[in-house]
Amino acid sequence: MIAEYGWTGRVMAWLRIVAGLIVVNLLFVAGVIVGLVVLGLAPAALAATACLTHMRDGELETGLVRVFVRTYRAEFWRANLIGLPFGAVAVLVALDTAVLPGLAGPVAAALAGFTWVVGAAALLAFASALTVAVRYDEKPVAVLRYAAVLPFTSPVMSLALLGTLAVIGVAFGLLPMLVPLVGFAVVLFVAGWFVDHRLAALDPDHPRAGDRRADPVPASAASGH
Repeated sequence: MIAEYGWTGRVMAWLRIVAGLIVVNLLFVAGVIVGLVVLGLAPAALAATACLTHMRDGELETGLVRVFVRTYRAEFWRANLIGLPFGAVAVLVALDTAVLPGLAGPVAAALAGFTWVVGAAALLAFASALTVAVRYDEKPVAVLRYAAVLPFTSPVMSLALLGTLAVIGVAFGLLPMLVPLVGFAVVLFVAGWFVDHRLAALDPDHPRAGDRRADPVPASAASGH
């Protein structure tokens, strides 16, 4: 192991993070395709979240591909059960988004606003569910119950996450070529970081309960792991 110091070490650490995001993004897309999209989305998202969690923890001795494949296979049906209600919400939001613009009046505007609120709440809950499922070996019902409550009991986390995702969305809108390269991985990385940071603050047994650093770069990455 060769230790890296100073700004060169920091640059190399960030380059490893970027390279990891690219790999995870490709793995996520492959996992979605293997599961024929409908059955592959939730397992791919959970497996990608597991890889990104390992990246943040600096535990990548087994490799990203191995972590992804192992998690995807082991958690395939558990991930789909967790993702089922969010898939239903996504379909309803998509239908409302397609139909409501054709309606006129204040009722349509109110329904459109309600749809966006439901969509945002579902997005926060899904991000919470992925991180909770990676950190804790709980049954789908327990994961969903905790994930449904966490965003509402952690308003600072929720607002910060939504704001950051909005900024990322604007950035991808300005630089769309980044979406197929790192798009999905960046969203999952950021969402996982916010949720995991909150879990660490709530659970004294969390692996990073004593870690309050804002810097998401693993210390081991800067040391050559």
